[in-house]
Amino acid sequence: MAGSRVAVAVAAAPPPAPALAPVSCPGLALLLLLRSPLFWPVLRAARAALGESTAFPPVERFGCVFLREPYGAGGTDDEPPPVRFVVAAPRPRRRGRRKDAVDPRTLYDARITLDGVVPSRPGSWHDLMNALVWGTFPRAKRALHARQHRAISERIEPGARTLPPSRTRELDALALLDEGGVVLPARGAGDPARPIIFGHAIYESLARGIAPAVVAAIEIDAGARERAPGGADPVAADLAAIDAALARVIDDPSRLQTPEELGRIDLGAYA
Repeated sequence: MAGSRVAVAVAAAPPPAPALAPVSCPGLALLLLLRSPLFWPVLRAARAALGESTAFPPVERFGCVFLREPYGAGGTDDEPPPVRFVVAAPRPRRRGRRKDAVDPRTLYDARITLDGVVPSRPGSWHDLMNALVWGTFPRAKRALHARQHRAISERIEPGARTLPPSRTRELDALALLDEGGVVLPARGAGDPARPIIFGHAIYESLARGIAPAVVAAIEIDAGARERAPGGADPVAADLAAIDAALARVIDDPSRLQTPEELGRIDLGAYA
């Protein structure tokens, strides 16, 4: 796509992952990090949500991903979280055509965009990894679900009793980024970017011990890093700058119109 910056090559010698702050990492969060070093971007959120326990956390604890203090950043938590995580209602079993019209306001992306809640299933690794990504990239996640909500709502005719049978190319691109995307922050010549995982389905695969594979990648220009809370954590500052840059890409209607804008890289080369 013209004007897009797409990553299509894999570096032969991946650069090392950023050094993390020297803090303790107990319980399940440590087990995740030991399973794959690719978990490093969501480590702070994992420590906040999982605490010292090795047990799977309840949905009610998912909101702890937005706490800053467990990562040692020295920040405050006065700001309200961008979303709340709530237990998802069981899906009703339907046979045949539904009787009521589809209400776009009740769909998943609408619940997030309009109500600020993320329905999550208890005991779901997929939904837990989604919460960790929310805690790490809240601006990009909000932008993504808001755009998906708009794109879906525009396709539902008043009084329609079924959703459209297929997704648009734009929705395919957004879903691919959300589930299986990585970000490559643009760097100078000769300084290859290291992929930063954004898609929560990738984290789920890593948590389940599934080897990394070929994934979708988008290169962004993160620009100047933002000042970390308390000025103590450059890793948090880098991730905040990447979050803001990715949100700008998602907000740009000329971007992510087709899955082809996302390149492909072998994530296994970085594991």
